[in-house]
Amino acid sequence: MGLTSDLGAFVAALKSADVPAAAVPAVRRGMADCVGVAFASVGEPVLAHALATVASADTGEARLWTESRFASAADAAFVNAVAGHALDFDDTGLDGHPSVVLAPVVLAQAQRLGKSWQDAVTAYVAGYEVWAELVSRDQDKHHGKGWHPTAVFGAVASAAASAWLRGLSAECASHAIGIAASMAGGLVANFGSMTKPLQVGFAARNGIFAAALAERGVTATVDALESPRGFLAALSPKGRVRLDGPCLAGAPWQILQQGLNVKRYPACYATHRIIDAALSLRPQVPGAADIEEVVAEMGELQLAMLRSSRPQTALDAKFSAEFTIACALARGHVDLHDLTDASVQQADVQQLLRKVRLVAVPQRDSQEPLFSPADVLTVRLRDGTALQAQPVQRALGHATRPIGEAELREKFIACATAAMDAAGADRWWNAAMAPLQAQVRWP
Repeated sequence: MGLTSDLGAFVAALKSADVPAAAVPAVRRGMADCVGVAFASVGEPVLAHALATVASADTGEARLWTESRFASAADAAFVNAVAGHALDFDDTGLDGHPSVVLAPVVLAQAQRLGKSWQDAVTAYVAGYEVWAELVSRDQDKHHGKGWHPTAVFGAVASAAASAWLRGLSAECASHAIGIAASMAGGLVANFGSMTKPLQVGFAARNGIFAAALAERGVTATVDALESPRGFLAALSPKGRVRLDGPCLAGAPWQILQQGLNVKRYPACYATHRIIDAALSLRPQVPGAADIEEVVAEMGELQLAMLRSSRPQTALDAKFSAEFTIACALARGHVDLHDLTDASVQQADVQQLLRKVRLVAVPQRDSQEPLFSPADVLTVRLRDGTALQAQPVQRALGHATRPIGEAELREKFIACATAAMDAAGADRWWNAAMAPLQAQVRWP
């Protein structure tokens, strides 16, 4: 068999008992984090536009998280994914954002089908492992070609997760994956615009559509992924992609090897290491007016994603190394209150960000090639003093430096109270962390 068939067989054969026990907490945290950050987006225009495109009712297949209404599972997954990604505060991994595609997909369908949290976790893992297998086959990073990996690989992973929840056969699951391969797409050029979260929503909805079509008998080619004219080759930045050889999905489990990185700042993950560095230096800086220059050494691919050097809007500021560094140094935090248009335009950060100079580092981290081996920040003061932060290789919240459940809950509550009172936020947290045997239900 080829890769498309092998992945279909992997999905169909996966049992809940196969999922490593150590993976379950990571997946639960990722799903809960996704639900929480969705609530923080209630005032975002892109969410209002997404909601306007779907038919909703007081009852239905799946809950629209930020509303007291329901929609079809596909529409709910679309809207909830847009909400989860609108602020760029959702978790990262696999060169993208796994939970913001997979959580809306599995939770919407689990609700429609009356499935348990255990089922949702297993479906998530099915999607995650398919995503990991696809990403691992290319020597080059898709961001560099202009592809948005979350939207591209997320569509196929969404189809795999959906196929598992629907109990599709290996053949049908392969068709679902092949159909989704023709529905995948998303561009780095749209980072910093409303289209970025929409791309993620499309991936979530398209994966559900692909599995539904396969269940009805719609077919795809048996080599949709691995054909020289197929998904992997067509997307490959330089053609250095492995189209044959064994499928290693689940062997070893990549959910354990790579995990999920929880964000502590509502900005592109490419900024998080340098924000940590800036915050570590801030106690040594007398004041923003005392700064002569700030030099940030960051990876080439990181800087390619950070498209805005002089942001005037919150959307642009999320993709600005200059803004996030200046915000951390001037204010001592980079949080949701900093990422509003009015806050971005304030003089304290606008004046300081003009003093930030970026230096592209060509060397790449051996384990995470999207990044340089470390981010380095130097602050030069007017009196000639040079302050240098310790190089940051992994941001706090990374899978290798995880935050605790208490801090995760604190983030969840802070996000959710943008849309409800504290008691309501607590009810949603408890629902998101319900026992594995409980059905997926919302307050």
